[in-house]
Amino acid sequence: MANNDKKYGVIDSFNFAIEGVIDAIRTEKNMKFHGFCTVIVLVLVLLLDVNRGELIALSISIALVWLTELLNTGVEAAVDIFCKTYHPLAKKAKDASAGAVLVAAINALVVGYIVFEDKLSKYLGHGFIALKSSFKHTMVVTLVLLVILVVFIKAFFKKGTPLRGGIPSGHSALAASVCTAIFFLTDNSKVFFLSVILLFLVLQSRVEGKIHTVLETIIGAALGGGFTYLILLFLGM
Repeated sequence: MANNDKKYGVIDSFNFAIEGVIDAIRTEKNMKFHGFCTVIVLVLVLLLDVNRGELIALSISIALVWLTELLNTGVEAAVDIFCKTYHPLAKKAKDASAGAVLVAAINALVVGYIVFEDKLSKYLGHGFIALKSSFKHTMVVTLVLLVILVVFIKAFFKKGTPLRGGIPSGHSALAASVCTAIFFLTDNSKVFFLSVILLFLVLQSRVEGKIHTVLETIIGAALGGGFTYLILLFLGM
């Protein structure tokens, strides 16, 4: 919890927000389920030819589910602080916030059905071909999955904050992911060599800034590069 007497920067504010999400995932079964469903949807986006409008609809639906569940968790915590015994208004507040989650979840199911039903029945066998013609969408989803993976690993080791310090280095992971994507995109060795130099500069800056150790940056780079390589190799890019 932030101390109101102390001034915090933008990075600190983001860290507090992300830590709130992580804590909700740790303590709430429903949040774990929402996280699992989100990963499944992102994987389906990778495998199917989802256009921009459909991706926007899915993103909004996912965000609404997470938003309402987080608000529900906050309402329940706030009510429990002030109401140690049963009170009809406390029940009303909790039921209303839970109802908001239900509405958002039903909406997400409907949107998911509309987006994926036809694609799963007609184009599942052609998913790899569709992805080959949509490299940028593949990389966007890959980077999102990588960020989620890094945050979960940091939460597991309980070291550092989601955006600063800890194991693995998120910046190193993302830089290595982009470097790996360039490897798949170009046959020009000079371009790839320049991207490798930039990758090492990112790693060096994290170490020099005393944000990460050498080992943390190496693990981050290995995670990002390996994760991206396996996905792109699996999809035949």
